[in-house]
Amino acid sequence: MAAPQRAQITQQTIPGHVIPALNGMIPLHPTAQTNMLQLAISLNLQNQEALQALLAAQEDPSSPYYHQYLTPQQFTAQFGPTQSTVDSVVSYLRSQNLVVSSVSSNHLIIDASGTVGNAEKAFNVTLYDYNYHGNTIYAPSTNPSVPAYLASVIQNIGGLSNIPRIHYASMQHKAAGAQHAVGPLIGPGGGYTPTELRTAYGVDSLISSGNDGTGQTIAVFELDGYSSSDIDHYRSNYGLGTGRYTNVLVDGATNTPGSGAIEVELDMDIVSAIAPGATQRVYIGPNSTTGVNDTYNRIVTDNLAKVTTISWGLCEASSGNSELAALDTIFTQGAAQGQAFFAASGDSGAYDCNGSGGSGTTLAVDSPADDPYVVGVGGTNLQLGSGGTYGSESAWGNTSNNSGGGGGISSYFQRPAYQTGTNLTNANRMVPDVSADADPQTGYSVYCSTGSSYCSGWLSVGGTSGAAPMWASTAIDINQYLASQGKPVLGNAHQAFYNLYNNSQTYTSFHDVTIGNNLYYQAGPNYDLATGLGTPNAWQIANDLAGSSGIPTPTPTTTPTPTATPTPTTTPTPTPTPIPTAPPPTATPPPPGGTMQLVANGSFEDGSTPWVEHSGGGYELITSLAAHTGRYSALLCSYNNCNDSIYQVVTIPSNSNRIILSYWLYRVTAKRGYSACYDKFTAALLTSRGYPIRVLSTKCGSNSHGWVQFTFDVTSALSSYQGQQVIIFFKGTTTRSLPSSFLVDDVAITDYLNS
Repeated sequence: MAAPQRAQITQQTIPGHVIPALNGMIPLHPTAQTNMLQLAISLNLQNQEALQALLAAQEDPSSPYYHQYLTPQQFTAQFGPTQSTVDSVVSYLRSQNLVVSSVSSNHLIIDASGTVGNAEKAFNVTLYDYNYHGNTIYAPSTNPSVPAYLASVIQNIGGLSNIPRIHYASMQHKAAGAQHAVGPLIGPGGGYTPTELRTAYGVDSLISSGNDGTGQTIAVFELDGYSSSDIDHYRSNYGLGTGRYTNVLVDGATNTPGSGAIEVELDMDIVSAIAPGATQRVYIGPNSTTGVNDTYNRIVTDNLAKVTTISWGLCEASSGNSELAALDTIFTQGAAQGQAFFAASGDSGAYDCNGSGGSGTTLAVDSPADDPYVVGVGGTNLQLGSGGTYGSESAWGNTSNNSGGGGGISSYFQRPAYQTGTNLTNANRMVPDVSADADPQTGYSVYCSTGSSYCSGWLSVGGTSGAAPMWASTAIDINQYLASQGKPVLGNAHQAFYNLYNNSQTYTSFHDVTIGNNLYYQAGPNYDLATGLGTPNAWQIANDLAGSSGIPTPTPTTTPTPTATPTPTTTPTPTPTPIPTAPPPTATPPPPGGTMQLVANGSFEDGSTPWVEHSGGGYELITSLAAHTGRYSALLCSYNNCNDSIYQVVTIPSNSNRIILSYWLYRVTAKRGYSACYDKFTAALLTSRGYPIRVLSTKCGSNSHGWVQFTFDVTSALSSYQGQQVIIFFKGTTTRSLPSSFLVDDVAITDYLNS
């Protein structure tokens, strides 16, 4: 993307950067010009229509792409911004005296730094300081603008404002050994113990059957540090074994406990309690827009954890719409990769923008729990029955200090397709999806001794910060159980949970919370905006899903579905033009008058041999994505500007009589409503030197409604090649947008020999 000449440059606004929560506020003064800014410029995805179709297909049991998730490399190749787009933005930033420090591997985020003065000039904007909830913050008074040739590719300029994310860990101090109404196993400083939590929420049966998170990795999103010795002390006290913690430090962050250390240690303690065998991969970034975006993006591009717990957030109106869109892009990639994110919905009830303990009356929900690709987790007050069993629950809402589980209706996101069923009728995204104990009056047993706020030993800690890791670690155990049963795991979890809600189940998956409120929305039967679908009965969720009522077993499709991308290889196969001579596959001649199969490994079940592959994108073409028979087929294309081919050298017997060539083809396209033949699949017979003998068929990219067999009598075409080598050749090509996929399987060349 070349920049136009300076005289032609016009500016175009990038909307969504003015913070709604600052509307009507009088700024203190302009932000100092010499202050340094750390910026994260987020770029738009390409092929977004095809991406949405793929996401739907990944949750459709009748699709060959059901639960066939992409790798980060596949996502970037098909949907990430192009290198030329990145180069254009980088060039512009540098021309404005901004220092570009990094480009993310998925091309979604470009990190840059510079003074306020340089940023204001680059983006034609003025920053002002404001008094926001007692803190001095800066933000733009108008939306930024950039040259028009860049406006369509830049989604968000993170770092023009610096409202920090807050965590949702709420304290309820108790003296050591104190007792309260919930039972005899209370932790040393109050709060529920691992045993109580497991028993109440049905996790004990999962763990007793060997599903404690072993072999699984959970990402723990944090904006502060922790003391590993504190986590070790908690685990030792409750007999949870040796912990496995791996730190990933983003944007120069350090694992130094600060004022938010209680948040980090609450998350890690609860994961230890519910999934003690799991590896905790703790992602720590700076508490800034740039730090937040880069940390989420690192979790997605690493793709090492299929479940993430998030206990930090910011109300929608304090985020700005362009930032909400940038986060959504990151979580969309996570969903396409089969990653689930569980986020606290906030501790201010239905009034999220007022902050914990606020007294305002403006309804709002929290980010990122509001995002359609994030499971929003609300809060309840859990009471135990005899023996620590589940007793009852009510929605958490405390009018004495205006606290409660977050929930309500997003002002930005539309209600996603999966969010259907009784009481789910609003046009916009409804939060929360699920809930768990969060009331500080009950709370979680936690150990924290960092000396930072509240960290003085054994504590009882509440907040939806406890509910989010409670659900995320439960999901880890459920995934392990489903994998052991040979069943699909949760993926992004939404579709599985709402399927359980909408379909009759053998077991009761959720505790339906029907009393209480979150300061505005009343809990009641079925889904509600105070507690969502309810709280977990983990063992029964796992068994319902394993019984295929929540996640059905895939069946052969009759309806075509969108494209997915094959797996990149490290070394692309050389181009096949001209095609080199290769030794023919070994075949045992049949007795006279019989038939002989000339193609070896025509079903691709033995990998690529003796096929020869070439992919213009450097991809492995043999895939288990879908097959006509068996497990494997050859996948050509499904990415832009594709030029893929696969071929095999065969020998025509000298005594051949009649030769029939056949193959099965499945076509899928993201192009809808096009009459022209832009994407093509060609089958041909070539000489051993690569020259055409006969083009058998050329098919356009379309939706073929399942596998279709093509059969050709090639006797006359090969009559002069008896005793010689020929090549069976398949090729796929696509244009630069909305690609098509071509799956080939069960290739056969059958020779009916002379008697």
